[in-house]
Parts: sequence; structure tokens; C-alpha cells
Amino acid sequence: MAWNIALLICFCCLMAMVRSNPVDVDCTRRQDFNTVKDCCAYPTFRFDEYKKQCGKYMPVGAPRISPCLYECIFNVTNSFVDGVIDPDNARNMLDKLFGSNQDFTDAYFNGVMSCTDTVQEMMRNRRARPQNRTGQCSPVALFYGVCAQKYVFNNCPSTSWSGSESCELVRLQNLNCPSSKSSHGSSHRIL
Repeated sequence: MAWNIALLICFCCLMAMVRSNPVDVDCTRRQDFNTVKDCCAYPTFRFDEYKKQCGKYMPVGAPRISPCLYECIFNVTNSFVDGVIDPDNARNMLDKLFGSNQDFTDAYFNGVMSCTDTVQEMMRNRRARPQNRTGQCSPVALFYGVCAQKYVFNNCPSTSWSGSESCELVRLQNLNCPSSKSSHGSSHRIL
């Protein structure tokens, strides 16, 4: 009986921490990638759908995240035209990237559509990089990807969310700390 009462008290304390008032969130605490990398079970991006058009930015064994790859995919799908996201083309692009995973297609779509202000801020605050490292590629599409990824973390489909205490605390921090919200796109919630 005492064990059950102790367990109940621990559970209530944990729930109070997870559902804490935003003023209780420690905004000075740095997020540790290793702690939160398994919070949301993201699907695999199907970049190979764009191999024919963008294959030169997909060298074997190299990371798949580059400004040139993202810019190429956005360009061949006409997802970003004249400085504006085209919703229909962005949805089609995400359908190809995620296949039949509608929960993540919807989450990424909402993220991309909510990221314009954040991407503009990221462009204003970016550090200059040597041209020979990134070629002539713009980071805009990559910034949309980074912002959308953050949005999806904060709005991960419940079937893919681990719900651990550390994950919940990071999500609370993302949603309630001004520096996290303004720099990574979580301030614009659509869902």
C-alpha cells in the first residue's frame, strides 16, 4: 500500500512538472540533442524521389542536408516562387517526401506554411559563409526545412511522440521561451 501511495505521489509530481505553468520553464537551460533526438519518431525523407533532378547534391555517403539540395527540391517543385511559398506545390513536394505518412505530411505542411517570418529573421541574422562551401545556393529552402522540423517536433503526431519527461520539458521550453520561439518557428502554431 505504501509503495502504491509513493508511486502515485511521484506520478503526480511528474505530471505537475510536465504540465507546469510556462513561467516555471527554465529558458536558460540549453537543449541537449542526445536527450531529445528520439522524442519524435520522424519518418525517413524520401529524397530519392528527386534524384533525377537534384542527384548532384546527393553524393553517396554524404549528409543529405545541404542548402543546394533543399533549394533544388524547392525549385523543381515550384514550392517557393517569387519569395513566397506556393501551398499546393509545397503539399505535393511533401507528399513525395513522405509518401503515405499523412500525419507527418500535414505536420510539415503546417510548419512550412507558418515559417515565413522565422525564415526572414534567420536570413537577417545568418552569419556570412565562404561561397566555396555552399556554392551559389541560397539557404532559404534549408531554413524552411529547419523551421518546419522544429515545428514538427513541437507538434509531433501523438502516435510518434515518446512522451518522456525530458521530451515534454524541451517541448515546453520551445513553446514558451522567447528565444526558442522566435529563432526556430514555434511561435506560429496552426494546429
